[in-house]
Amino acid sequence: MRGSKIRAALVTGGIIGGLITGAGTAAAQNEFFIVLDDEETIDDLIPLLVSGDGTASVETGDAYPEDNDGKASLRIDSPAGDNQKFNPNIPDWSFDVVEDPSADNEFRYITFAWLKSGGEGMQLQLSAQPGGWDHRYNGGGNPKGWNPSIDVSDETPIDWQVHTRDMFEDWGEMVLTGMAFSPGSGDFGLFDHLSLHQSEVDPIAPQAVDAQGKAVAVWAAIKQDMR
Repeated sequence: MRGSKIRAALVTGGIIGGLITGAGTAAAQNEFFIVLDDEETIDDLIPLLVSGDGTASVETGDAYPEDNDGKASLRIDSPAGDNQKFNPNIPDWSFDVVEDPSADNEFRYITFAWLKSGGEGMQLQLSAQPGGWDHRYNGGGNPKGWNPSIDVSDETPIDWQVHTRDMFEDWGEMVLTGMAFSPGSGDFGLFDHLSLHQSEVDPIAPQAVDAQGKAVAVWAAIKQDMR
């Protein structure tokens, strides 16, 4: 089971195999992959987060508000242990982080929103080759002292924050295969509005994409291949 559908051919202004493409030529950097953004995508992701002492669930009472759906986020309760849920090798994930993305599995940017209840600091970790887990973003401190890590904010996100990062500039060329959602301490952390994209513009901001279109694309290929 490889990502044959994820690596589907480019189309113009259509939805294909886990990717959404905008209208324009195939050379345009307009593809993106939604990791999580609504209840359906979170339901699909949770069973794939097979490791970690945290507990993953769908949170419908609090979600990133500046979004088309605003209905759900990924909640990681982290009372003890490593305070996270993760998978270094999510099925069918093999995304190339490159300087000039053009192929359907190539990306440069990542956008994510997060919020934390209790404690100081939280992390989003990227598993990639080379380097394994040596690709981390933290906000408001680094509660576990896991490094290398890049501070994206000085303050713990007690209210929703959204960040877009240039993965190529941050980490160089790599192949992204997994993620860790790591509140690190405290009560719980929430994650939402998470996508990989080719251009620096947040592709799932309300003005960027039709809410009806985006939900169809996420995990479509993976779910089909798993059946």
